[in-house]
Amino acid sequence: MAVHSVAVVNSDLLQQRILGDAIERLGFKLVLNAPTARLSPELVENTRADVWLVTVQDDDELCADSFDQLLSGDVPVLVGMDAAPDNKCTTFLRWEKKLLTKLRDLTDTPAPAAEVSQVPWERKSHPPIELPVEFAGLNRQVPIAIFVLGASLGGPEAVKEFLDALPAGLPVAFVYAQHIDERFEQALCQAVGRHSAYQLNNAENAATLSCGDVLIAPVATRFDLVGLDRISVLDQPWDGPYGPSIDGVIDVVYNHAQRRFGCILFSGMGSDGSEGISAMPEGTQIWAQSPAGCGNASMPESAINTGRVTYIGDSYQLAGRLTEHLKEIWKEDYERKPDHQCG
Repeated sequence: MAVHSVAVVNSDLLQQRILGDAIERLGFKLVLNAPTARLSPELVENTRADVWLVTVQDDDELCADSFDQLLSGDVPVLVGMDAAPDNKCTTFLRWEKKLLTKLRDLTDTPAPAAEVSQVPWERKSHPPIELPVEFAGLNRQVPIAIFVLGASLGGPEAVKEFLDALPAGLPVAFVYAQHIDERFEQALCQAVGRHSAYQLNNAENAATLSCGDVLIAPVATRFDLVGLDRISVLDQPWDGPYGPSIDGVIDVVYNHAQRRFGCILFSGMGSDGSEGISAMPEGTQIWAQSPAGCGNASMPESAINTGRVTYIGDSYQLAGRLTEHLKEIWKEDYERKPDHQCG
């Protein structure tokens, strides 16, 4: 079996050493272990890796073109892996197992035969999800549902898989709240949307959120939705330590969309989003990625623990559930109301 190669970018020398040792001990080949300041387009171009592990600190000097090149390439990039504990720490083995799981997932490396039954994250080949006949040829601008997609660590991969699985033509729009450094906000559109039938856009004042759009919630400033799904960018920071605040995005979208609102919480650290969904009325569509397949499961686990999550699945299952949900909405609220079909 071929040995997969891993490139590490991390400015902490101790983390570099622990990561390098762990990667090689787990049976992967370490081809780069460099600080963030060394990252350049030439280094990205010349490094033959099957996966990149990148950690960026607030005070790191980073070449934005290099990161954009990484995210827009075909090689998977894991941004912000949990910091490794000391190898004498009681939590080290748990951290190392999580690293192994993620590396296997990103490189399609099968587990040894004895472990195969214990790997729920193993990637499977899925048939394409078909567009319901109700939406064939539908020329509609106003979405019948607006879903918040909330994510942190491991989120871009999970959200990309979800969007890629959706059939083109669904009458839905999304607001994607991803914890990410502001410097990477523009690159996120290309990285997550490059194979999707749905259009990822950064927030622009007075732009309209239409069917097929995925609005990237701005990292530094709040926004609002007004009128006929028009975006209003505000000169106000988000509350809390993260930008964008997933709780804040949930509030904004629910207050505007009301019955059209839905929310899916994907892989991520922390509990952002749990407070927001806890305030939602009973019956609200609140779904979560299955923790077993997450790069970091604490965000969906926190959501599930609120008791408000009504559906749990992997990215493909979530895409299938959304397709069926939209079909149900259409039949109940729109199919027999021709005046609603233009918009």
